[in-house]
Formats: sequence, C-alpha cells, structure tokens
Amino acid sequence: CEGGVWLYRATGDPQYLSDAVANHEGSPPWALSWDDKKAACQLLLYEETNDDQYKNEVQAFMRDWMPGGSVPYTPCGLAWRDKWGANRYAGNAAFLAIAAAEAGINTDEYRQWGVEQINYLLGDNNHDGGCFSYEIGVGKKSPKSPHHRSASCPDLGQPCSDANLHASGDSPHLLLGALVGGPDQGDNYQDNREDYVMNEVA
Repeated sequence: CEGGVWLYRATGDPQYLSDAVANHEGSPPWALSWDDKKAACQLLLYEETNDDQYKNEVQAFMRDWMPGGSVPYTPCGLAWRDKWGANRYAGNAAFLAIAAAEAGINTDEYRQWGVEQINYLLGDNNHDGGCFSYEIGVGKKSPKSPHHRSASCPDLGQPCSDANLHASGDSPHLLLGALVGGPDQGDNYQDNREDYVMNEVA
C-alpha cells in the first residue's frame, strides 16, 4: 500500500493510487515499524484523497498511543509499546503524529505529543541524572556501548569475535546517530552491549 502511494506521487499514474487503495488495511495497527506500515499508508492515503475514512484510521491509531489509550507510559513519559525497541516504536509513532499534524489532523495535540516523545528520546528524561539522549552522540550523555557488531569490533585488520561483545568499556567506534532500544517500563536503562533488548540499535 505505502509503495503504491509513493509511486503515485512520483509518477502521477493513477493506477498506483488504485493499487494502494486495493492493498490498504483499515484495522488499527499495533505499531508503525519496519514490518508494519499500515499507519503510514493510512496517513498517505488521507493526504492524497482527503477521505475521512483514512483520517479516522489515523486518529484510531493515535488514540491508542495518546495518554489514556492502550499504550502504557513510563514514569517520565515515554509511550512504551514493548520492551524490545521501545524507543523505536515511540519515535515512529511520534513521526506519524507530527506528519498527521502537518496534514491537518488534530494539529496542536498531535504535534505537542510527537515533540514530547522525541524530546524524551533526545534527553528530556531522568535517566542518569537527566538529559540522557538515547541517540548516540547527541548531547553530553548518550549510550557508549550499543549492541552492534561494527561499533564493538576493533579497527579493520584486527580480529573480531564474541569476545568483543563481552568486553568491558565503551565500544571502540562511536555509532553516531543510532537510536538504542531504550528503557524498561520503569525508565530503567543500562548501557551494556550484552543487553540486546535495551541496546540493539533501531
């Protein structure tokens, strides 16, 4: 569905938009992620057609993510969908909220919520005394030991093995811009490359 909308935008060929509509799924998605693009397709179809059906679907998705919806929150305010990739899910939902706001859907509410989620990811939280960015290299405090082979291996020409995964200390290479998995539901986080749930980059 999403690919059809993008091809329609690129070519102007209405068959691609028809294909997107034919492959559209109207049920509320669990999350916006690498393996589930329903929410993105619903928003793109609304942008192209102004059909309230798609707008209602976007709003249903966002209702789940907003306070009072089905997605729980950490004490510091991260919308915490799942222990594995909590930051990825919150960041993707924030992206969709801001994109929906730009499309004129609940503009003030969605934009504020999306910005608050991104701010949490970039340091508006209480981890490690506050101002801890989950995006590597952003701010004065960010992860130094992501679960990422290339970042944890030594320079080229030197052997890389499981021993590097278990080595203590910061990773030899700074993986600038990577977003780590994130905290548990209580806002607890350990910068430990062996903990792939909290530290696998999204």
